[in-house]
Amino acid sequence: MSTPFLTRGLPRVIHFVTGGGSGATKIALDLACGHLRNGNYEPLLVLRRKIVPLPATMQAQITATGLRTAWVDGGWKRTTLRQLAAVIAEFQPQVFAAHGNSEHLSGRQAALAAGVPAVVHVEQCCERYRLWRYWLARKLAARTSATVCASQSVADHVKQLSLAGSRIEVIPNGVDTAHFSAGAPPFAARSKDIIMVARFARQKDQPTLIRAARRLSDAGWAGRVLLGGDGKDSHRRACEKLAGRLGLGGRIEFLGRVSDTAPLYHRCRAAVLSTHYEGLPLVLLDYLAAGCAAIGSTATGVIDVIEPGVNGWLFPVGDDAALAATLSRVLAGGPEIEAIVARGQADAHTRFSVGQMLNRYETLFGILLRL
Repeated sequence: MSTPFLTRGLPRVIHFVTGGGSGATKIALDLACGHLRNGNYEPLLVLRRKIVPLPATMQAQITATGLRTAWVDGGWKRTTLRQLAAVIAEFQPQVFAAHGNSEHLSGRQAALAAGVPAVVHVEQCCERYRLWRYWLARKLAARTSATVCASQSVADHVKQLSLAGSRIEVIPNGVDTAHFSAGAPPFAARSKDIIMVARFARQKDQPTLIRAARRLSDAGWAGRVLLGGDGKDSHRRACEKLAGRLGLGGRIEFLGRVSDTAPLYHRCRAAVLSTHYEGLPLVLLDYLAAGCAAIGSTATGVIDVIEPGVNGWLFPVGDDAALAATLSRVLAGGPEIEAIVARGQADAHTRFSVGQMLNRYETLFGILLRL
């Protein structure tokens, strides 16, 4: 920890998360920065080192807000626990919130061993636990003050596995909706391009979108597909080869990690998430706030956000023909499509803002501390 901690008489909270820049990292970062703005809690963001560095945009957010951070090693578990113990001993938090798998396991182990009054497990996804992690998660649940789930789908999953603490709360993730809606052009003024931002992994299933694009092209569509995100090189190469085999090599742009996606969203009419499972996907909230036609698969987490025909569109997981048919209708535009897009944008502001997420977390922390 590079700077001494200020003592302002506020309850102190640690948010512990991977330093690899995942969605869980962004949530923990936004919560910690939000505590600084609200002035109700004194935060410390503790990050576990990964091979992948913290994205520059997240580092810039830390620098701009003056948020205190600490790092622990991500190698040997004993080293991680020992370093966490040292951070906890120095900061002496009243609340320890452990985000993401496997950080919620090692984080809770260290916090419970140190006697932190309120230990919170934040579950972001419908995790698939290996046997030893499942055993440990069940053991820790009995001593966990509260389990926060990013969606009802995640809460149902956690309950089914008997992994919830003594209190379970559904607190949807939030995004900076104002950033994505600022300067958003009218739907009709946008190109008939399609965007998907997700790491390249089997879970995210970019190939279904690529195959759908081939169907659209056969029907006369002349737009482009923008694929943003990093992830596994092997999955990206497989997608590039698929695009080439389908004759779409010049029509699909592989953008890599994008620092600011808002201008890209504003260019496109349609934004797709063809995933197999999620917790509550932040990128889908970005799509809505940016005024895109948000199209998602009927996967856990996605169905907690999209109500088909009301604020967006759904298609069966892996069904490229259904996705192509939906995209064809959406890209054509018209009053009905624009009305759904407008409701989606409004929905993002009313249900999925960072401010709402922060207030619900701070309310929970107050209840646990009996403030």
